[in-house]
Amino acid sequence: MRELVIHQSGPAASIQDSGRSGCLQLGIPPAGAMDADALASGQYLLGHSADEAAIEMAYGNLVASPTEPCHIAVTGAAVDLRIDSISARMHTVLRVEAGQQIQITPGAVGVYSYLHVDGGIDTPETLGSRSTSAREGVGGFDGRRLMNGDCLPLGEPNEPPSDRAGDLTHTPPGDLIRLRFVPGFQYALMQPDVIAALCENDFVVTPKANRMGAQLEGSRLDTGIETLLSEATTHGAIQIPPGGQPIVLLNDRQAVGGYPKPGAVIRSDCRRLAQARPGQRVRFSLCSPQEADRISWLEQHYRDTRLS
Repeated sequence: MRELVIHQSGPAASIQDSGRSGCLQLGIPPAGAMDADALASGQYLLGHSADEAAIEMAYGNLVASPTEPCHIAVTGAAVDLRIDSISARMHTVLRVEAGQQIQITPGAVGVYSYLHVDGGIDTPETLGSRSTSAREGVGGFDGRRLMNGDCLPLGEPNEPPSDRAGDLTHTPPGDLIRLRFVPGFQYALMQPDVIAALCENDFVVTPKANRMGAQLEGSRLDTGIETLLSEATTHGAIQIPPGGQPIVLLNDRQAVGGYPKPGAVIRSDCRRLAQARPGQRVRFSLCSPQEADRISWLEQHYRDTRLS
């Protein structure tokens, strides 16, 4: 059996694909790659279908080696990539011989990077996905994050296309990330000064940000809403707990929540937020449903054009 041996797993490496749908009512979040563009880029380079899984790494620090020759690609946030200590390029297809070490250490910006191996990571599908939901113990490798010594099964090898160079590289965010959000949920129940404070002040990504959500810090927001029935969560939902510091819910969010939510950040901005390191400044801005649809269409058109 072809395997990828994990010698050093790093702080939060896990197996992820595009995620699972229709399971939130079971209390299981979608999971899936935090940077869907980076996942799609690696799948394209290796000639994979959209359901092939890769290893998602937070801040890199992963060392692995295949038991048989294979092709790999590394995408997402910039890292220092080496094969047996020899520097190699990201966003391109590389051949790795049996026993050679793939060494990945973090770069200066971004959080999530992806190691793709030809044939994909061939762990069993759970509820239609190989993605890891570690809190629920579902999917991935034994339902958990990767650990030193894990031997991951690989699918049947495929010869990567030789004519593919398109990629969706991670772009550094700059000093400020704008988080466009569609009003909804408890937006109409909040006082105008709360919405103004949300949109006019900068917030900072805190070290508590993770796959479940990005916890922010800034001016305290007092929604004035003291009681609220729990309701289903959605990707990008802005929760404002009693402490007044917003949390943007992401892939591994809880299924239900009872905090006031003025709206939801659009998907493309959630991806940028997920790649933001602690200390990054962000600012919310209102976005109509029509504008959100237009942005989604344009970005999908860009992906289809770039990866073709």
